[in-house]
Amino acid sequence: MTQAHSPTEVLAEFASELRFSAIPPTTIEHAKLVILDALGCALLGASLPWVEILHDVVVKEGGSPQASLWGTAQKAAATQAALVNATAVHSFEFDDVHMGGMIHVGALCLGAALSLGERDDVDGRQLLASFVAGCEVGTRVGRAVGTAHFRAGFHPQGTVGVFAAAAAAGRVLDLKPDAMRNALGLAGSQSSGLMAAQEGSMAKRLHAGLACESGVRSAELAAVGFTGIPDVFEADFGGFLSTMGGGEVQMPELEKGLGRTWETEAVGFKAYASCAAAQSSIEVARQLRSQLLATGSQPRSVTVRCSTHAAVHCGWAYQPSGVTAAQMSIPYGVACMLVHGDVSADRFSADAIQDPATVELASRVKVLGDESVDARGPDHRYEVRVEILTDDGGVLHGSADDRPGGPTQPLETNTVLDKFLRLAEPRVGAAAARVIRAQVESLDDLGSVRELAASLSTAGPAAPAFLRAPAIGGTQAAQRRS
Repeated sequence: MTQAHSPTEVLAEFASELRFSAIPPTTIEHAKLVILDALGCALLGASLPWVEILHDVVVKEGGSPQASLWGTAQKAAATQAALVNATAVHSFEFDDVHMGGMIHVGALCLGAALSLGERDDVDGRQLLASFVAGCEVGTRVGRAVGTAHFRAGFHPQGTVGVFAAAAAAGRVLDLKPDAMRNALGLAGSQSSGLMAAQEGSMAKRLHAGLACESGVRSAELAAVGFTGIPDVFEADFGGFLSTMGGGEVQMPELEKGLGRTWETEAVGFKAYASCAAAQSSIEVARQLRSQLLATGSQPRSVTVRCSTHAAVHCGWAYQPSGVTAAQMSIPYGVACMLVHGDVSADRFSADAIQDPATVELASRVKVLGDESVDARGPDHRYEVRVEILTDDGGVLHGSADDRPGGPTQPLETNTVLDKFLRLAEPRVGAAAARVIRAQVESLDDLGSVRELAASLSTAGPAAPAFLRAPAIGGTQAAQRRS
């Protein structure tokens, strides 16, 4: 490798020069699992109203048919496909998450790499190397900018995500280090995403798509000589970290363990179709519900103590203003689990999110940020303690150190594989779902990713009945706790 100095140069050179042969087998296998999970989420997403709206707008806009819009028979330009497909992956809060990096890499890295990979006819090894390059860059940027970035109101999927997508896209295009540096510099100027989008609109779904589209376009511009901010991460004025870090920047995280510690392996999966920061509370509620059933008691009130991050993210007073708001809400998720015993996909229908019993109990769920959790550092921000006061005067206690599917409680591989089939089969059919799974599992032997794209190019049925008429009203007044 040539000598590199600044963090931007180091990350650009790493992404540019990463080859499949340099990636450990364990990282490759986990990357395949993340890719498969992302495709399952995308195929579910292709049938959802907000993705259908975006799909129709893109098709009406027109463009060169370069890359598939997954779960449909349509094609679009690579940037358009990145926009639609990444939005589809992130469309139902069921996709992967990297806790330290605060991003969902499947939408960003696969949306970018496969859209360009199909257009340019790359092989599976190139796709995998590109996917991992995006993961390694994006997650480190997320760690470096820190959680103060989120607390300031930014959505990392949109803000940090552009760098993951740009690195993945640049690796597909075989950008040299200087061009990759320009791609990252261009992507940084397109960093955007506001967390108020979680409170009752379709906008949050779009952040992944916009970041992915921007990353692809940045890489394409850099490939033909368009220059970007050369020191996009470390610039003292107007750089990404100095502007977006809220005074808590950890610059060394950009290079920490690069090429030795593979952050791709730390990408986790979701057990519930809800925000990652809500899932620990939901899981503890599931455990405590069995005690309630055993005693015949009912919850009078629920107190959830969690990190300030989780409280700000998901602890506001729940109002049934839309599917997104329900999926982002700790009070709704906890109440739903206690009332119904599950937080499955159909608990996010227009009717379910307004269920009187669930909404009423949610109003008695209090979420408190706990400094003792904060003191353990950002890697512990999904820790929770839950207390339920019962109608007969009893008190139930439960806790979790991590969310199900998180780094310390990973989901079993078979659970993730079953999840893919459960999400994909309704859209493409059982036979096609098995073909997609086999193609992903053997990506390193796939001569052309166009074979995978063809398997994804299946026009499926409309959205499940429970999602055909979602409540999509305006914003709610969130009551945040600091």
